[in-house]
Amino acid sequence: MIFTLNFQSTLEHEEILPVDPVEFPYICNYAELNNCIDRCFPWHWHPFFELDYIVEGEIELRTADNVYNLKKEDVFFINSGVMHSVHAKDKMYGCKIYAHLFDMHFLSGTYNSLFEQKYFLPIIKNQDFQIYLIHSDSHRRIRMIQIFLRMIELNKQEPFGFEFEIRRELCNFWCMLLEETADLRKQNTERNTIDVDRLKKMMQFIHEHYADKITLGDIAISTNISTRECSRCFQRCIKISPINYLNEHRIRMAAQMLLQTDKNIITISENCGFSSSSYFSKLFQKIMGCTPKNYRKK
Repeated sequence: MIFTLNFQSTLEHEEILPVDPVEFPYICNYAELNNCIDRCFPWHWHPFFELDYIVEGEIELRTADNVYNLKKEDVFFINSGVMHSVHAKDKMYGCKIYAHLFDMHFLSGTYNSLFEQKYFLPIIKNQDFQIYLIHSDSHRRIRMIQIFLRMIELNKQEPFGFEFEIRRELCNFWCMLLEETADLRKQNTERNTIDVDRLKKMMQFIHEHYADKITLGDIAISTNISTRECSRCFQRCIKISPINYLNEHRIRMAAQMLLQTDKNIITISENCGFSSSSYFSKLFQKIMGCTPKNYRKK
């Protein structure tokens, strides 16, 4: 079964996905970025491995360390727990993506098994192995993309025993990925993860309290650092100030309310932490390219 994904988040900003880690810890999602606010999936992370295929358009995949430009028919792997965002390049129209997300135990079986220890934990624990791009420029990579597309068809058609077929195809893909990245993973080096860990905590605080009157000091205190280090952490990781990130998140939540509720603009402004509706409208137009009223009409 393929789920059409409109991005949502928990308070921890992990994706809300219909994945049952016990019953069937795998899902295939389809997303059209036209249907996403600002044509992007904002900063988030989740415990699953993720494999994405670009059906149409070009996208920017952003992490705390890099920006990756990808085009139609490219596949990319995102490791468990990696903070990332996905944007339609230059906000272009028509970007479409398929994504397979799965818990390692979908393939490894029982907890602490040989499979888990030998084939999965080395990937999760490798701090250098966050993103891996798969272009159709070698026989093995072409085969990996074909396996990805085969899994999409299995999800669409759902023949008898398709769950076994998906797991078998994904096992084949995983073995190829391990072979493909063997040299890369040997270069595993110590990485300073303090910034990303702090950033996740501060993002959690913002997502929980965006409706309140919070300051830069409040954001910094949430992870026990100074306001100066707080600002540096945001700049180093996602190239934006904490207050700008807070305002962008508030505007995103406001846009969601405009689409999903009948609340008036003043109420939405107050519910998203703005004390002035005129400032809210001005900031909304700056970020979203139109007024709240016109956004709701569109």
